[in-house]
Amino acid sequence: MKPVTFLVALTTVAVVLSTVSASPYGGWQPIENIHNYQIQEIAKFAVVMHNLENNFKHPLRLVSIRRGLVQVVDGMNYKLDVMVAEGNSLDSRGSMYRTEVHVRLGAMELIFFTRIVKGLN
Repeated sequence: MKPVTFLVALTTVAVVLSTVSASPYGGWQPIENIHNYQIQEIAKFAVVMHNLENNFKHPLRLVSIRRGLVQVVDGMNYKLDVMVAEGNSLDSRGSMYRTEVHVRLGAMELIFFTRIVKGLN
C-alpha cells in the first residue's frame, strides 16, 4: 500500500489528547470520546483513502465509530473500529472494519483498513 498523506488542522493532536486518559508514550489507550470531531475526521479520512486505493469500485461510507485506541509515538496512532455501508445505501447495518491512521504535524497517513468480525479487544 502506497502511503498517502493529507494536511489536517494542527489542533487535532492537542484536542484528541484531551479525549484520552493518561497516555504513556508507546502504550495503546482507549479513546474516551469517539464522537469527538477530530476522531470523526480521522475515521472519515480512513474511509476516503480506502475508497481511493480501491478506485471507488465498491465505495464505502462511514456509519459510525464503535471503539478506538490511541498511541503516543512520533505523532499519534489511532486504531479505530468503524461501521461502514456500501455506496449510498440507507442500510446502516454495514460491515465492521479496523483501521489505523498515523497523525503527525498536521498530516495523516492510512496505515491499514481491514474488514473484521470482532471489535477491538
